[in-house]
Amino acid sequence: MEELMKLANQRPNFFTDILNSINDAIYITDKNGVTLWINHISEMMTQFPREKLIGRNVRDLEREKVFSPSVTRLAAEASSNVSTVQEMRDGRKYIATGHLVKDENGEVIAIVAHCRDITEAVKTSSRLRETEELLEKYSQELRKLKIPSQLNGNPSKKELILHPSTEEMIGKIANVDTTALITGETGTGKSATAERIHLLSNRHKHSFVQINCASMPEQLLESELFGYKKGAFTGASTSGKQGLIQAAEGGTLFLDEIGELPPHLQAKLLHFLQTKTYMPIGGREYVQANVRIIAATNRNLEKMTEEGSFRSDLYYRLHILSIKLPPLRERKEVIEDLSFYFLKQYNEKYNVKKHFSSKVLDIFYAYHWPGNIRELENLMERLVILCDDTIEEKDLPQKMMENQQLPQYMKQLNQLDSMPELLESIERNMIIEALKKEKSTRKAAQQLGVTQSLLMRRVRKYGIQL
Repeated sequence: MEELMKLANQRPNFFTDILNSINDAIYITDKNGVTLWINHISEMMTQFPREKLIGRNVRDLEREKVFSPSVTRLAAEASSNVSTVQEMRDGRKYIATGHLVKDENGEVIAIVAHCRDITEAVKTSSRLRETEELLEKYSQELRKLKIPSQLNGNPSKKELILHPSTEEMIGKIANVDTTALITGETGTGKSATAERIHLLSNRHKHSFVQINCASMPEQLLESELFGYKKGAFTGASTSGKQGLIQAAEGGTLFLDEIGELPPHLQAKLLHFLQTKTYMPIGGREYVQANVRIIAATNRNLEKMTEEGSFRSDLYYRLHILSIKLPPLRERKEVIEDLSFYFLKQYNEKYNVKKHFSSKVLDIFYAYHWPGNIRELENLMERLVILCDDTIEEKDLPQKMMENQQLPQYMKQLNQLDSMPELLESIERNMIIEALKKEKSTRKAAQQLGVTQSLLMRRVRKYGIQL
């Protein structure tokens, strides 16, 4: 090191000469992405002289298509080293890696991008099409680096959520632009699956926008999706408003709880899927959009089409590619790993060191988990906050402890006089439990698999207080 510093003192340009002698591009910015220095290969790569780039922010250069995407921006946003396939405006492709440079306090002080040209390797292949496919596959693998696969040697949340067969399907769906439908019970990871499809797709450079179709009134939902023009209705913004379709331009729009979409919006969505055009509220012309739609639901859309509450043509349009996520009770093998994952996550978040008693994991394994992974995650946060150092049986919710015992109707079996009385007791208890869990009689009826009118008749029959 002393000899190296001696040479550097003797030759003021010693380190820049070294960087200029490298056959790969070296591009250095500050922590905010402002260009500080580039080597000669970077000048050739960008087709700009150094003085035209120094002082410019990489985000501006990315918008000007000097390079796409900016690996420096990706590294800054991820707060970690990132690799990707970067394309220049002349069409040449580079394997690019953004490296964070940190000071002794762990604060980022600069970002160094290292890029290697792979264009010639692609061109010299006698099977160019296959090579391009391999390149895209490699690019997709690099994008997976943005989704951490390992955490101190332990599986990540996404690895635990996704079954291997599901992960394989995600990889196939990510490679195309066709509409996709994700089905599964509440809390099985539909949102995480949609985002993973987006991150592994060619649209990953653009926005991933999501909306829950059950979370807002019908009138507001329409304006949120399609936007509106100035003066479209009373109280509308004087400048109009862009909708989520416009916000997702070039990227992916994720429609969660698609089964709750009102009929007239189902028709507008179908038109968009068929034509890739839409009309904002108060507009007079259709607007073109380049957006991929991924939808999700915990409802049986096929049954809804038979009942007439969901358009069959929209269902078939959404159902071209589909993924069904299994409930947690059908994947008992991951319950223990997920429990330890969330325990570690919330121990770190709240700076504590809680641990399980051996019996707790046995109860977790036996429990039905109606709320699936979301229920487990929320429970773990509550336990870490409220429990002593050891999480024990007594700390668990009463419903989990009741799960370890005989069902209530089995205890009543010898006390009842007849089968009809037993069946009525079971039905009444199921209705009470569904009403406790759900916030509305409509959703309680959905959970029980009956119509809302039938549920209300049973409520009146059994004198259940709402």
